[in-house]
Amino acid sequence: MTAFTYELDQNHTVSPVVKQAISNAVEPILRSQGMEGVQVIPGLDHDGDVELKFLLVEPGVDPKILIKPGPAVRRALWALGERRFPHVLYDFNDDQRVLGTENW
Repeated sequence: MTAFTYELDQNHTVSPVVKQAISNAVEPILRSQGMEGVQVIPGLDHDGDVELKFLLVEPGVDPKILIKPGPAVRRALWALGERRFPHVLYDFNDDQRVLGTENW
């Protein structure tokens, strides 16, 4: 048996309080970066992946802002007594540019 799995655990749900705490943590940070939605997906090895969906924004997204949601989500969950580590996934438009990476 592997330590990590992508398989969904249908018996493990994420409470509405946890979902709201996650949304409250990321929305103020990422609204300016085109975030359009937050989905919390229950998993077997943690309290679920946090998937952030983004619209295409111009001139691009700011990586200095994009690094903030992970710690914000952890702090929000720890305040609720949750100790597992949330995985934050970013779903960007394929054409999205990242500011400061023009010469890469």
